[in-house]
Amino acid sequence: MSVASIVILGVGGRGCAALQHLQQHSLPNNISSIAVSTDKRALNSVLCDSRILLGEAIAKGRSSGSNAELAAAAVRETEPALRHALMGADVIIMLTGLGGGNGSGAATELAKLATDMAIPLLVFATLPFNFEGKRRTLLAQKSLQTLQQCGAAVVALPNDQLQRALGATTRLEQALDASNQFLLVILQQLTAMLADTGLISMDFNDFLSVIKQPGFALAGAIETEQEQDLPAALQQLLLNPLLQSAQLSQAKAALLHIVAGENFSLQQFEALGQQLAAELPNVSLLLQGLTLLPGKATKLNLLLLASGISTDCSVKLHCV
Repeated sequence: MSVASIVILGVGGRGCAALQHLQQHSLPNNISSIAVSTDKRALNSVLCDSRILLGEAIAKGRSSGSNAELAAAAVRETEPALRHALMGADVIIMLTGLGGGNGSGAATELAKLATDMAIPLLVFATLPFNFEGKRRTLLAQKSLQTLQQCGAAVVALPNDQLQRALGATTRLEQALDASNQFLLVILQQLTAMLADTGLISMDFNDFLSVIKQPGFALAGAIETEQEQDLPAALQQLLLNPLLQSAQLSQAKAALLHIVAGENFSLQQFEALGQQLAAELPNVSLLLQGLTLLPGKATKLNLLLLASGISTDCSVKLHCV
């Protein structure tokens, strides 16, 4: 079985910062990382496989200045180079921050390009703080709707919800680091799942069947020790303060991938699946995979991806 070709695309300042964080950790060989922005100076500082400067003629290598229309036009100007870079990808995982110029304007235009190229798209997007103003919030909401209309599965991370979970006194740098760490754990487990045959494998088509569900999505991952109470581990994942259970319960499709030691039993596998099914009463497609680690490994990784959540909940969705 061939390994899927995955492109992780960092868009704009926030997306490129998240991509930079990911690149400092090990990711499978089937992943290529691309940073895109109108800001030449910021782009050149990103550690990644390749960089694409958007709209050099119209943006002149500068920031879009929160001008989403300019950033969208910059993508259209650079379309030939973008098509060449994305050609052959089996899926695009986009990282971005909505509400600004590059994040909203470029991200939505890139989603349209992915649709035109028939490449499935999974988007992880941060949403602006309330103090950033109504204009940025409304632009972020509009961008979420456009991404969803393009057929992308969108996992949103509202900065305000992150701040509440971490505490009001948390420094901005700490909050951004926490956001990057959430993405790192999720993407490490997700990409490993797609690259690993596993005992009960979760192949690329299983993954696509979940992210192609209409509506919005959410994702979460946890790393813990196998000796601990397994139901408690799953509950810890589901009850993360960054996740609103009301939105999770609306999911129409979900996948749960488990990485455990070789002593992990079929009974434990079934019990986790039953527990998750009870938490997702509206799910019609529930997929479950298992990878066993050799030797005496006691590590337990749980990855959850759920989709098909009502678009009415767009800005309330959270990444665990």
